[in-house]
Amino acid sequence: MLIIFILSLTPYGPAMVRMVYLPALVAVAALSLSTAGRAAPATAAPRAQATVGLVRPLTLQRWADLDFATLGVTTGGTATINPFTGQMSVTGGLMPLAGTPSPARYAGAASKRTVVIIRIPRDPVLITRVGGTETLSVANFTLDGQDKKALAEQESFTFAVGATVTIPAGTVEGLYTGEFDVTVQYP
Repeated sequence: MLIIFILSLTPYGPAMVRMVYLPALVAVAALSLSTAGRAAPATAAPRAQATVGLVRPLTLQRWADLDFATLGVTTGGTATINPFTGQMSVTGGLMPLAGTPSPARYAGAASKRTVVIIRIPRDPVLITRVGGTETLSVANFTLDGQDKKALAEQESFTFAVGATVTIPAGTVEGLYTGEFDVTVQYP
């Protein structure tokens, strides 16, 4: 047991020495703290979000576009997005400047036990400068796995598509955009 001596000065006479047992002192302190103002609840900022993606059987949904981000160009070169890692590699006079490169991402679902076949472009696709007529070639489309996926009944699947964009020396700067087709054959 711990005993604490408290020296108190009184207006009525000599100083008094009091013995206080530590448990009693702690109890008094706890009571005084419990009656003090309580802190207001804190709300997280920014607030959390809840999301869900839904895919109906025998459909295909695009979750993300193929994005080479923003590249600096000193001379010609290529930029390639790896569909397995999502990483981009560059050659020649290209350098990544801003943004986050990303493969195109898709999701689908089967209604029965089956094998689905994923088809991606075999030929180059041209993308065009916004506000102009200049084009760039996107080619060498690749999947992050096999083009045939064996699925169980009511099983969903996802896959990513990467590619290479070729940027010749002297290309006019700007935003280049275009579309390409990805299909899934459900037997």
